[in-house]
Formats: sequence, C-alpha cells, structure tokens
Amino acid sequence: MQDNDSTSGEPGVNGDDEFNEPYLPARYRQKVREKQQRRRQKKILIAGIIIAVVIAVIWILAGFFQTVSLAPAVTSPVPATTPVPAVTTTPVPVEQSTPVPAAVPAITTASVITTPVPDETASSATGYIIAPGVPVDSTGSALSLSGAVDVLRNYYSEEDYTITKVNYTTTSVGSLFGFTITSTTGGSESTIFIDAATGKPYAFGQETTTISEDKVKGIATSAFPDAGASTIRTWYYNSPDKGGIWMFILASGNTTLITGSLDATTGELVSFRKKIPSSGRREEPTTTLEKAQATASHYISEKNGGTLPLNLTSSRYEAWGTPSAPSAGQYLFSWERLYLDHPVDTDGISVTVDAESGEVIGYDKQWSTPDFAFSRSVDQTIIQRDATFAVMQEAKKRYPDSVESIRVLSAELRWNNNHDPATSQLSGTVPLEWKIVFDDAVIRADSSLPIGTGWVDIQMGNVTEMHYRH
Repeated sequence: MQDNDSTSGEPGVNGDDEFNEPYLPARYRQKVREKQQRRRQKKILIAGIIIAVVIAVIWILAGFFQTVSLAPAVTSPVPATTPVPAVTTTPVPVEQSTPVPAAVPAITTASVITTPVPDETASSATGYIIAPGVPVDSTGSALSLSGAVDVLRNYYSEEDYTITKVNYTTTSVGSLFGFTITSTTGGSESTIFIDAATGKPYAFGQETTTISEDKVKGIATSAFPDAGASTIRTWYYNSPDKGGIWMFILASGNTTLITGSLDATTGELVSFRKKIPSSGRREEPTTTLEKAQATASHYISEKNGGTLPLNLTSSRYEAWGTPSAPSAGQYLFSWERLYLDHPVDTDGISVTVDAESGEVIGYDKQWSTPDFAFSRSVDQTIIQRDATFAVMQEAKKRYPDSVESIRVLSAELRWNNNHDPATSQLSGTVPLEWKIVFDDAVIRADSSLPIGTGWVDIQMGNVTEMHYRH
C-alpha cells in the first residue's frame, strides 16, 4: 500500500531504514523524516490527553465515594399530627349562650422572647395548668396571676368558660398572660391574652382595624337602645371563622345583659345573645314554633336589607329549668346559605327566639364568601357513586383495618368555601365539589373523634381534601 505522503509514481516510505537507500535523494528523505516526526508528536499528545482524562475521572470518583461514606444518613422529618376539627352535615354555626371566642393566631418567633423552661405542672389549688415562668405575684405595676384571672372573668364568666392552662409570654407589644379556655357547653379550646400592664384583653391586629374601639361602643349601644346598659366592655378577636371582630358586653352593674360581636371592617352586627333569667317564667311556651320561625325569618330580612338565599336545616324547641321545675325555653332555627341552588359549606345564619315572649334573643351570622369568589365552572361529570368510591379508596390507604366498618352519612354537592379569613379570596376560587361525610367503628366508639370528611372534584374525580383520623 502506498504511503499517503508519497508523491505520484514514487514508492511509499515504511520506516527509517528506507532513508538509507542509495536511490532516495537527501532532500526527499529529510521531508519524509519531518512528516514522520509530526505524526509521532500528534500521537504522543493524544495519548497524553487520554491518560490525563482517565486520571481526572478516577480522582473525582474516589473523592465522591469518600464523601458518601463519611456523610451521615439523612431522614425526612415526620410532620407532627394535628387534630382535625370535626365536620358536621349542618354548616350553620351553633347557637350558644355567649359567642365563643376565636383562637388568637400564634405569636411569631420574631416578636417573642423565649427561654428554656422545665415541664409544666398542674396546680391542684387552681385546677388548671400553670406553665413555668408565670408570675404568681404582682411585679411592680404588672398584674399578678390572680389579677389576670379576675380580668378574664369580666369577659368570660366562670359559669360559661373553664380555664385549662395559663402561660406567660413577652412580646414586642408587652407581657401577656395567655389563658386557654373551653366553653362549659362544649367546643374547641381558645386562647385569650390578658395584657399584664394594661389589665385588658389583647389580640394582635387590634391597632389597625377599620372600626375603632370607640366606634364599637357607639354601634353596640345604638343597636340595643332598650337594654338599659350602664357599662360596656369591648375587646378584639381574630376569629378563625369570621376574621377580625370586636366583641362587646352590655351590662348593668355586675349583671350581663347582652354579649355580641361586630365586624371589625364594616361594623356590621355579626352576633348577639341576650341573657334571659330562667326563673319566674311560665312552665310552657306561649309562642308556637310556626310563629317563632316567622319572627326569625322576618328578623333576618330586616337586618340584611331583604330576603337572603337560605335553606332551613333545623328547627327545635329547647326547654329551660329542670324536670322538677320546668320553664318555657327557646326555639332555635338554623339556615344554610345557598348559591346557585347549592349549599355553601360554612356560611349560614342561626336565630334564637324566646318561647315565652316571642322575642329574638340570639343571632349569629356566618357569611364569609363574596359572590365573586364562587367558581363559574359547575359542569358535573363525576357522579355521587364515583365520588364516594374515591373517598373510600383514600380512607383505605389511611386505616385499612377500618374500611369494612365505614358508614357513609351523607354525600352531596356543596361549595367548598373553607379558607383562612386572614387571606383575601380571589375571583372564581371557591369550587363546587362532592362532600362525603362518613364514620367507622373507631369513630363511633370514641365521641372525641371527629366525623370523617372527604371532598371530591366534580370534573376529575380527585380527592381534594380529606379529614379522617383516629
């Protein structure tokens, strides 16, 4: 084979020995040697690059495996389980003797000065837990624990609320006693802060409300001009259901006449409850259920400037007194809000009517979702059976041993308007979904456990929310 560098008609050069042949001119032999030298240099350069790359790869891999062998094992943190609130088939707020206070949002770590403390212990003298660091005695102008309790009882009577725990927190706004209380009639716990310096209830955000505390007093007294109140107490809450509200108490001396709440943004009367003595009343109602319902309906229309889209979900009579000394009690009515003929899950109105006088003595309005927030997509492709099956499949993943005992309590289309009242709702963000309510043998055996609830997308069949725990 001819060498690629040979000229036409001349034999190829295959090695250094050929350069000694006598018939090759000296100049030609020199040119061939130079080309052969360049080829050797190229080969040496390529070989050197390959060797360098191999060494570099080996070095990198050795360092990587050493790092892996020395690194500690990393495990994913397990999220702490939190109790899921019970969900019932009736979304309308439950009427109570006084408005249940809302839990105050947690204080941010940036505003709190914290120090390590030992485990808390229960006090046999008080009947509730006193956390370490709570000042039992007064320090300077600050309240003592007993003084803070006295302040709390001006707003939450011992008859209606039980203290379960108290702690003490230093924040950017001052030092606060934090009382955990529970309604004696049932319900979730709430945290009430008492300012140790001012001796008043405190909630974060009260300084920036649209309706000032002075305006609250005027609105509350004008709403009940015939109450005969000589004093009024007001305080602010961040309600988990209604958002920011001003609470008020109208009293005569030490006697509470009316408790209620106003929307902190609009000043609207959100709720109220009149205290009616149960003694000295007739034994039987003098107002019929039908008449009381008509009174309640008229009151709703009057307070809201016309008829509202509502569906009556419950009406009942509740007696007062005792079996041995009965007295006429009250009628309780609950309506749920409708939008496009479908119920809105958490919105509604409840009204209480005195069975003796026929007067409205209680009102509670939950109306948190503006019309623009409801989705315009209401086309349903998932039927009830498929939605129920999707929820049962999700329940099986969580508690496979309980799936055979699951009992479906209800399955209906509802607007899923559950949201944080501190956040603004955007247009079209509240979906129409299937709501499946169920229980199982474990839940039926333990009344402290909430009923299971699953929400299912009406177009895709996906489980969007699931509240189910043992």
